[in-house]
Amino acid sequence: MTRRPVPLLLVLLLVVTGLAPGPARAQSQSEAALAALAGPLYDQLATLKGMPSPGAPPPIQVKSRAEMRRFIEQELDRLYPPARLESERKGMVAWGLIPPDYDLRRLYVDLMEEQIAAYYDPRGKVMVVGDWLPPEQQEVALMHELVHALQDRQVALDTFMTPNSGQGDQLLARQALIEGEAVALSLELVLKAQGTDLASLPDLSSVRSAVETGSVGPTISAAPRFLRDLLLFPYVDGLGFVYQFRKAQPWSAMTALYRDPPRSTTQIMNPAQRLTQRQDPVPVALPDLGTLRPGATVVSEDELGEFGLRSVLSRQLGDQAARAAAGWRGDRYRIWADADGRLAIAYLLVMADERSAADFASGYGRALERRYPSLSGKAATGPAVGLASWRDGNRAFIVERRGVQVLVLEQMPAADVDGVRAAIWKSRPGPATP
Repeated sequence: MTRRPVPLLLVLLLVVTGLAPGPARAQSQSEAALAALAGPLYDQLATLKGMPSPGAPPPIQVKSRAEMRRFIEQELDRLYPPARLESERKGMVAWGLIPPDYDLRRLYVDLMEEQIAAYYDPRGKVMVVGDWLPPEQQEVALMHELVHALQDRQVALDTFMTPNSGQGDQLLARQALIEGEAVALSLELVLKAQGTDLASLPDLSSVRSAVETGSVGPTISAAPRFLRDLLLFPYVDGLGFVYQFRKAQPWSAMTALYRDPPRSTTQIMNPAQRLTQRQDPVPVALPDLGTLRPGATVVSEDELGEFGLRSVLSRQLGDQAARAAAGWRGDRYRIWADADGRLAIAYLLVMADERSAADFASGYGRALERRYPSLSGKAATGPAVGLASWRDGNRAFIVERRGVQVLVLEQMPAADVDGVRAAIWKSRPGPATP
């Protein structure tokens, strides 16, 4: 997608599922003009990527905002029925990322209508460009989508970006690879005409700034900070990842990255952990806790990843959130809705070393106290184990560190907390450094 990026779920709706093929229709004048541009651009981009002749580019359709909105609503309802969308909404509420009564569906539809200027459909094999764009912006949008079409030749994008349950952070990293390359390769083509290339740039500060300032509008301006950050991450941080890759490798080597893509947002934000000194995420699992939570319903289970963890902490810790999340190696959370509607979290995290685990535990404790001012609590620490606990009426909050592992229990009914805590630790290996 082009110009204005969108949150992860929205990218899945347009980049992955695409537009259902419609009836044949006559090509408009603007579509014919874009088609004349597409062939040479497609060949030039393929040459940069080191691909053999890609053949003819996909056909182009020019559509209005109203047409895009109707499609957005249809695809949202098809892929994210009410129960699934409500599960995602409750997960964001539990982490404090959106207000409790936030209308997530309306935001997604309004945000897509505002922010999307063009997209590539890997199912229908067409490119869609907004009719409200002036010709020069349509050309820029087309270039970006042509990169996606070439990516689809190398790896089936609909399969590559199909969400696997409980792998949200890995999916966001893949999205960053896709969008980062699309931004970077388009930029490379422009730079080539100026006699230089991406790898020759001393830094990307001006490009990053341009991407960030390009996402404007009343809907995105009013959206919660988490959704704004999620909107920008694949384009800004994805570009940074591809830039570091391109400084060491030719474009043709990108094919190997699609066969073995980054597995975490940590690897996107810290490219060396994928490109030179590889560190894949540590698998983390939570045991079955159903019998310990009578009457509760699981509404969400996934991984936060370093990006998500920073987002959760930044609301209370500000700039200190990055330090508290640094050293992330793997995590897993589960969220329950109790009969009274309150949301409880069990979150298990593995950090790179005991120092980073201690920094996280300390930071998360401060964040809890700021988010819930009515907490009363006590803390006990030791050389290998750190435990902090709080109460808010009949709800318990725990932050417990054992070596490089940290367990967080939030809004847990006090009657359940000891059983949940014991079951999770019993299921875990020792605190050896990963």
